[in-house]
Amino acid sequence: MKEFVLWLCDFTREQINSRLDAQQRGEPVWCDPIESLWGFDAPRQRTAKLLWQMLHNASEEDFNQRFCFTYFSCPNTAAVLQPIQQRLRWVMEGMFGRQEEDRALGQTDWGERWWLPADQAMFVRDQLKMTHVALMERASDYDDSVALSLNAEIRFNVQAIEIPSNDPGRVYVGTQRGTHDRTFVWVQDMDGNRYPLRHGLRAYLEADGTGYSWGYGGHGPGELAHCILADALDGDLGLASKLEDAFFENFTLTYPQNEEFRLARTTVMNWLQAVGAKATWESRRADVAARRTKYAPLVAERRDLLIRLRNLNDLRTQRFDVVPATFEAALYLDLMRMLESSDYALKCSSCGLPISSDSSARSNRQRARAKKGQPIYHRDCFEEYSRVRKRIDWRRRSRSKSFREKETTRARIYRAETSVPPTTEQTTERENSRKNKSDVHI
Repeated sequence: MKEFVLWLCDFTREQINSRLDAQQRGEPVWCDPIESLWGFDAPRQRTAKLLWQMLHNASEEDFNQRFCFTYFSCPNTAAVLQPIQQRLRWVMEGMFGRQEEDRALGQTDWGERWWLPADQAMFVRDQLKMTHVALMERASDYDDSVALSLNAEIRFNVQAIEIPSNDPGRVYVGTQRGTHDRTFVWVQDMDGNRYPLRHGLRAYLEADGTGYSWGYGGHGPGELAHCILADALDGDLGLASKLEDAFFENFTLTYPQNEEFRLARTTVMNWLQAVGAKATWESRRADVAARRTKYAPLVAERRDLLIRLRNLNDLRTQRFDVVPATFEAALYLDLMRMLESSDYALKCSSCGLPISSDSSARSNRQRARAKKGQPIYHRDCFEEYSRVRKRIDWRRRSRSKSFREKETTRARIYRAETSVPPTTEQTTERENSRKNKSDVHI
């Protein structure tokens, strides 16, 4: 049951490995946009949530606090789910029975493609009554998407950022007791004016002045080293990325963690001269300025769009959905959607439960086989069916003495070809062991 919950969430090991393999091969990675956008408000993941809550007799708050993908248990699974499975089988047997009668009457294409007997229809109606229509709402990802595209444009094409102050005597000052007790870093000019230190590679993804620290080997001091370099080099992100490791080790890593941060741009420039990078920076300035001018209209357009989006005060995205109240109601809601999309129901020859018919090539082949009276299966049911057939076939063939002798010979040859030859010490030890056993026997 744990695997089923993870499968509903698209989170099993097989699903993750298949996505990684497709990504490595450069193939498109399938994903359901509804599921990825709406999480546990989306149909499949909502079903997983309702199942987990039913098995644990848990509330919404319990689910939010206790559920995790890596570890959870499913107690009393058989006792709780067996009656639900029996009722679902009863409903589907009624439907499939009516389909067989329709085929015998020859009226499949004249009447409805499927219909339920009276008792099953009443039961399904009662289950569907436990659903309600809701307007689902969440924060929009549009502004994040615009910020990501703008940041990628600056990082890979412009390779430079606008700096808040061109004062050659500016100083970088930081405090660990800023707003909400958060670390904050400014660029301070000679007149005492302060501007938040801009991020380099994440210029429009993180708030200016935040996300920095110093005095230890971590992301915060590393980010501070990169951003100070980018500002001191008049926005040159390319050169800042090449020099940031050495600058980090000399300045932000070793700066006393319990002190307020202060570093003059003149100190940075002197360090550049000492490591032989100042001439390189000066030779790059013209190219950096040309790229900044070339991409300025595009950057300004996207930046203005991002500002307008953020001024809308939390842009929202909404959709209508039919929301089940229980796990069993979710099963029949899924059946309703399946029959609405296909007008047909296929029956697994192994478990007897429905197979979704989505007009794909595989579904069309299964439907053709079902019309001919040939067996069709779920993927998992077919794998289990194949394993059973192999066991039966092996048991039947093993009754033959010649087959057993042939397999014994094959196994000996395989072991001889794949085994590692014993060392001299092992051979001597085996001979001594045999000799000792024979002496005891005598």
